[in-house]
Amino acid sequence: MRRSELRALGVELPLLPTVVLGALPGDGRWGERLYRLGLDVTASGAAEDTLKTWTAARDASGRRPAKARSSAPAELIAAGCVIVETVAPADGGYRIGDDEIVVIVDGADRAVEDPSAIARPIVEAARGTDPSNLWIGAGPGLHLLPENIVEEKLAALVEATFQARLALAKDQFDL
Repeated sequence: MRRSELRALGVELPLLPTVVLGALPGDGRWGERLYRLGLDVTASGAAEDTLKTWTAARDASGRRPAKARSSAPAELIAAGCVIVETVAPADGGYRIGDDEIVVIVDGADRAVEDPSAIARPIVEAARGTDPSNLWIGAGPGLHLLPENIVEEKLAALVEATFQARLALAKDQFDL
C-alpha cells in the first residue's frame, strides 16, 4: 500500500489494514457486517458494485472507507469512492494491487482459521518489508461459502491482525 497516495486522497488507515477481496455470499449488503466485525475497509460484498451498492456499504461503514469492486470504476470514483478492487485503471482513486496483499484467510476452504496460527505469517511478512505497505486480506472465493462461515473467517482475520499488530508493537518497544 502506498500510504502517501491514500493520504492524498484523504484516507488514513491503521498499520496492516484489513480488507476482503472478491464477492461475498448473499445479497451484497455486507457494509454493516464488515464494520461490526472490525474490518478496516468495508465493502458491499457484491461481485460488481454499482453506485447503489457502494453507497449503501459506505453509509453503513461509519467512518471507515468502503472499497468498491468494479471492472469500470470511473463512475464510482467520481461519486467519492477512493479504494477500488479492479484490474482497470483507477484514475482519481486507489487501486489495491495484488503485490500489497497478504492473504491469510482462504476463500476456497470451509475451515475457519485459528487466529493465532494465521497471525504468524502476518508478522513474518511485515518483518520482511515495510509493514505500512501491506494489506491483510481474505482471498476470493468466500462467495461460495455459507454466510455464517464467512463471518467466522473474517472475525479470525481481524483477530489475527490485531495479534500481529501487538507483536510488531512489542518489536518496536524492545528496540
